[in-house]
Amino acid sequence: MKLAILFWFYKEPDICLNRLELIKKYNPQTKIFGLYGGDKKQVSIYKKKLGKYLDDFYLSPLHNKPKNWKWIHGDLMILEWYKSRGKKLKSWDSVIVIQWDALVLGNIKKQFPGLKKDQVFISGTRILDKTIEPRWHWTNPKHKERKNYLAYKKYIAENYNYTKKLFCSLFILQVFPRKFFDKWLTVKDNIVGMLEYKIPTYAEIFKIPFYKRDVGVWWFRKKDELGMVPLNARCVEIEDKYIKKELKKKKGFRIFHPYFNKWVE
Repeated sequence: MKLAILFWFYKEPDICLNRLELIKKYNPQTKIFGLYGGDKKQVSIYKKKLGKYLDDFYLSPLHNKPKNWKWIHGDLMILEWYKSRGKKLKSWDSVIVIQWDALVLGNIKKQFPGLKKDQVFISGTRILDKTIEPRWHWTNPKHKERKNYLAYKKYIAENYNYTKKLFCSLFILQVFPRKFFDKWLTVKDNIVGMLEYKIPTYAEIFKIPFYKRDVGVWWFRKKDELGMVPLNARCVEIEDKYIKKELKKKKGFRIFHPYFNKWVE
């Protein structure tokens, strides 16, 4: 199985450079494809700084969408990349999506032992049950995003006859195989729903097997633990002391998100 990296970025060129230097250090033989979703006027800056670390550089035509749109529908930027560019690129069966503010300090393939060709991985995937629904921002009955959630449930019921419980995730780290992308392209109204529940639910609907692994995603824990776990979906930086502690472990975590500074080894 050929695993490539899709480096997804839109800001902080110097930090992106630092991330790519580290990714390349630990993954010298792995293909790295760039997906840029930032200001089109700065493309030349990013190409100059990052070009030698990327096997391909793609400017998303969705780069000018509002920030909130990208937050809720960023998956469509990844899907558009596959449709317009990724599908034509050789030497990959699956891509792992690495965001610009993720710190990779190890071999990617070793972080997913036993990953098979057609499996999908979406960090923090779980059943969207009665304990999650009232607590989660995107499904809370009192939140405006509830409307989108209900529209998505209606859409998959009418178009896929899917009435079982949805899946949900924290969209921090993902592995997408070509098979999933091809099925994903068949969705006629892909703007319905929010990426953190629609993507794992579509994987279930399309019968794409899930790869299961604990990557340390923070769902609901004490607030003071937020900087002391490897992956969280909030704008709270992982603490250096936690990262260093994990690196000392033979089987410690090697991917951390978010981390906003340069990491010097």
